[in-house]
Amino acid sequence: MLEYKHGKVFSRGDIMDSILPMNHAKKDIVLIGEILIDVIQTEHRQVNLFGGSPANITLNLKKLGRNPLLYACLCQDHYGEYLKKQLDDHAVDMNLIRFEQCETTRVYINKSEGSPDVEFDRSSDYLLPYTSKLEDAIKNANILHFSYWGLSKMPSKEMLLKAMQVAKEHGVLIGFDPNYHPALESEESLGLDRIKDLMTYIDIMKPSMDDSIRLFGPGYSKEEYVKKYTDLGVDLVIMTLGKDGLIASYKGQIIEYPSMATNVVDVTGAGDAFYAGLYTGLLEEFPVKKAIQLGLACSAYNLREIGALTKLPSVKTIQEEFKI
Repeated sequence: MLEYKHGKVFSRGDIMDSILPMNHAKKDIVLIGEILIDVIQTEHRQVNLFGGSPANITLNLKKLGRNPLLYACLCQDHYGEYLKKQLDDHAVDMNLIRFEQCETTRVYINKSEGSPDVEFDRSSDYLLPYTSKLEDAIKNANILHFSYWGLSKMPSKEMLLKAMQVAKEHGVLIGFDPNYHPALESEESLGLDRIKDLMTYIDIMKPSMDDSIRLFGPGYSKEEYVKKYTDLGVDLVIMTLGKDGLIASYKGQIIEYPSMATNVVDVTGAGDAFYAGLYTGLLEEFPVKKAIQLGLACSAYNLREIGALTKLPSVKTIQEEFKI
């Protein structure tokens, strides 16, 4: 059983002006999960692109000047070679990457405007056992991030449950992307009710409205959905509302922001760009609301291009353009 430990100290006054204290002797962030190929069907052509939410966030974090560690499985096939080259080109630390004889997981995205329709061909993303090397990395990180994908199949499900326990024992913040999809479920999956149970141990979540409807059912207001997460124990909840921006709650205080996007070409990876901006802001000890704004700005950059590999500029450039 996981034991949840509070103990973070926050500044007084406006809670959204609080800073989540980071230990600068530790590494930035450990991300666990899928690296894969997004097969995107556009109006005119089909393109194969780098994908997988934790992997996308990792590359975006590198572009923003952070030093993430990614625990993922790379296959020794031609797709795996392409994915590895992208990691190499972005100087990603490969210390936690596992290389396996397997076929790379692919996601077929049939629509790239609005919420995309997807099909999954999974064969490698879940091949992630718990290891002592991973444990050492978690103990020495400020943030641990993972998504629902890893909780939907063994051995990655068992590994993530153990990783959460170690993170909590060592004061590591846990970020969770509840990107649940019915097609990911199997007999091994952590079901929807168990996902809700886990929220007691989660510090940071960025569900979409679609995620929230899947988890809690339809018929609630955006404020009611956010309160459901906070009632389960999540400190920082950021619920994205598509073109309408987001609503966020931190320790019970709610704030809303409109979208910063002015040119939407493709929504693929926009949420991952947001996570990268948010985590960068938190790691650089921005106030919570300023870190959220940085996430929105990074998402706006991503929406200008097809695919998840966004040409993010420096944090300073983003702050100047979006007046953060």
